[in-house]
Amino acid sequence: MGYSFDMKDMGDFLDASSESRLRVESDLGDGFVRLRITEAQKRQAKQDIRSAEDVAIELLRNARDAGARTIFFATSLSKNRRTMVIVDDGAGIPERMWDAVFEPRVTSKLDALRFDDWGVHGRGMALYSISQNVSSARVMQSVPSQGTAVRVDIDPSTLSERSDQSTLPCLVKAADGHWALSSSPHSIVRIAAEFALGCRRDTTVYFGSIVSIAATMRAYGKALMRREDECERPFASMDAPVRLLSAARNADELRDRAASLGFDLSLRSAYRIMSDGVSPLDPLLGMLERVREGDSTHAAPVKRRRVAIRIDSADLDSFSASVKGAYADLAERYYLDPDAGLETRVARDGIHVFIPFAER
Repeated sequence: MGYSFDMKDMGDFLDASSESRLRVESDLGDGFVRLRITEAQKRQAKQDIRSAEDVAIELLRNARDAGARTIFFATSLSKNRRTMVIVDDGAGIPERMWDAVFEPRVTSKLDALRFDDWGVHGRGMALYSISQNVSSARVMQSVPSQGTAVRVDIDPSTLSERSDQSTLPCLVKAADGHWALSSSPHSIVRIAAEFALGCRRDTTVYFGSIVSIAATMRAYGKALMRREDECERPFASMDAPVRLLSAARNADELRDRAASLGFDLSLRSAYRIMSDGVSPLDPLLGMLERVREGDSTHAAPVKRRRVAIRIDSADLDSFSASVKGAYADLAERYYLDPDAGLETRVARDGIHVFIPFAER
């Protein structure tokens, strides 16, 4: 069998190879390289990080560029620390590279320069730039092809953020059918909403507090399990960061698993999540109020939450007795134990009744 070579293609290949060698100091494997100093200086991006909001968009863009279809963005603010934790289901980072990705001149984006709605991206220096402007930045968990969890801690006295971090923008539908965000402070949630809207065809973003995102990730993982049971095939490894919380068997294990992802979760909060006392969040775009163009000047919407209902214990006992009585007829027909332990629990999303199957 003969082969033919196009000399132009060969020349282009050699030019590209030579250019890569001129830019790369060393190949670190798994798609990562260390750039030569001259190339790194061209890409230097420390000046790009001027606020906590800049950190937020760079973390989101990194997750997107890793092929993430789902991104969980948890954030909290104490007196002297802003914490951000991003958990995604993207390409992942080999464990030996967890520290190296924050080193100068290390990148996986040799030829990935691109322009998007937030400017130039793909210089491959975003994580290094972030690490130079924050108190700490760490890869907490990552599984190749399954996703990554990154935690960043920021000192607000050295890297500022907008004072209003609670106001949500509205989703405004223009006459031509296109969606945009209403005017609102350029806060972290605003940045996340802009990103979620711009990338909505490829990526779903969840945004909230540490506790709310932990509850959402647990619910997300359990829903994934149910879909796998129906389809009789796995969608992702149980070690994938986005699924880690759904496998917790008790509050202590949930807290430990959350800590491994970078979530500071108290045992009390873990108990609340395990007992379904914390409602999972809708995707961020689903939390925004929708209005038509010209009607976006009313008060900013607040997050929709289910209202917790307190039911008197006597009423709950009476309800349980009624359910048990109704179950007795069913148990008789199917040779089940009518006295099987019935569990009734009031949660934020409704009344949960569980009757285990037990044959007579």
